[in-house]
Amino acid sequence: MKRIYIFCSLLLTLLFSSCKDYDDSAIQDKLNDFKERIAALQEKADKLNEEVSKLSYLTGGNVITSVTQNSDGQYIITYKDSNNEEKAVVVATREDVIEIPVLGVRLDDKDQLYYWTTTIGSETDWLKDNAGKKVPVCGYTPEMGVNADGYWTVDGEILKDNQGNPITATTDETSIFKNITKTKDGYLEITLGNGEKFTLEVFNSLNLKLKSDAVTSVSDPSQPLKIEYEVTGASAENAIVAIAQAVNVKATLDKETRTLTVTFENGFDEGHVIVTAYDLHHLVIRPLLFKKN
Repeated sequence: MKRIYIFCSLLLTLLFSSCKDYDDSAIQDKLNDFKERIAALQEKADKLNEEVSKLSYLTGGNVITSVTQNSDGQYIITYKDSNNEEKAVVVATREDVIEIPVLGVRLDDKDQLYYWTTTIGSETDWLKDNAGKKVPVCGYTPEMGVNADGYWTVDGEILKDNQGNPITATTDETSIFKNITKTKDGYLEITLGNGEKFTLEVFNSLNLKLKSDAVTSVSDPSQPLKIEYEVTGASAENAIVAIAQAVNVKATLDKETRTLTVTFENGFDEGHVIVTAYDLHHLVIRPLLFKKN
């Protein structure tokens, strides 16, 4: 028994000595480097989220009234929203984008609405919700992030490539906006980081104000929804207001009372109406989305 006691004492002494002498600085350095990398990536995600928000402003049916450039080379884009309130966003662009951004927008030729897209590698596809449907820009802005393992996330979900592998975020520079130019015809041409381009009109003589949110929750589809509208600007008197499209809903305009009436059929889940105001030179497009509450 005495021998066993001596042996245990020697073993404990060796263990405590080993723990005391062990240098864990290398592991701590790696942990600190990893934490710093995640923090840097999260800061990058925050900047991208700012740009995504600006992109949603520009493609959400707002009327761009002016485009100027400040001393830092950034573009100041002034626009009027659906409430006819004038606002401005500052857009920073980069001529050379090292890493392709994972979010963008694209106009759907079928319904003429902008939808969010994701770019993975060299392929761009629609951003889908949990039901597998495209996500419209109007009224919704996805949130980018980086999880604790250093992978890109969109709305908290890990973004994966075509093979189902999570996409690793890097500290390379990236930008939603690559370039902004003004065409000879006075249009604003925006080139996204993935190379896609879209064109927006710049004018301030006409605007269409709809007294409704861009996305409206419908609690009782059996009741029609009445939305007042107003046409403003120097060309307002000669402008024509019309319904360009109504999907999964019925819509009528009363031009005397300046009211849009939307009715919902049985089994309604979601739909949209596109209202336009136009004259010979200008066209304002206002999309309205409706979802069953």
